[in-house]
Amino acid sequence: MTAASGTERDRGTPVDPAERVGPRSPAGGLEDAVDEVERQFATLMSGARRRMRDYAALVHPDLTPLGFTILVLLRQCAPLPQSELAQQLHADKGAVSRSVTQLEDLGLVTRTPAPDDRRVALVALTEAARQSLVGITERQRGLLHDRVSAWRVAEVRQLGDLLARLNEFPPVPPAG
Repeated sequence: MTAASGTERDRGTPVDPAERVGPRSPAGGLEDAVDEVERQFATLMSGARRRMRDYAALVHPDLTPLGFTILVLLRQCAPLPQSELAQQLHADKGAVSRSVTQLEDLGLVTRTPAPDDRRVALVALTEAARQSLVGITERQRGLLHDRVSAWRVAEVRQLGDLLARLNEFPPVPPAG
């Protein structure tokens, strides 16, 4: 059983009823904890959006945050069709198309016909984009390392484990 059932934690340790997660949580316990998590996520996301704009500007002053996100995805998965970019980013196809056009105009991506279907354009990073991302990746990693350097290794691993558990949930379906 898991902590979500309220009977035992992942490591088999009994859960105190005051820490129980589920419909029978004591008033204020879970709700207050979730409120604090939401506040911390809001702060985290606000900072992430700001850093995304800053990182985009480091690549090129005219680069949008969506364009930067496309570059990061292409670094991990390149080359990809535009439709796959839109799908993986959960973004509007038109917005992705406009961003890819901007990236191509800035010399950061190329579009080439797919070998198996020449109607499909594969989007790939240029070497200039790849080099820009290397510096930014090193900077991001350094900032994260600085933030957690005073933590115990077990705490850093625990954070990674907890984030992985959060990421296991299926995406929320679109409204409507």
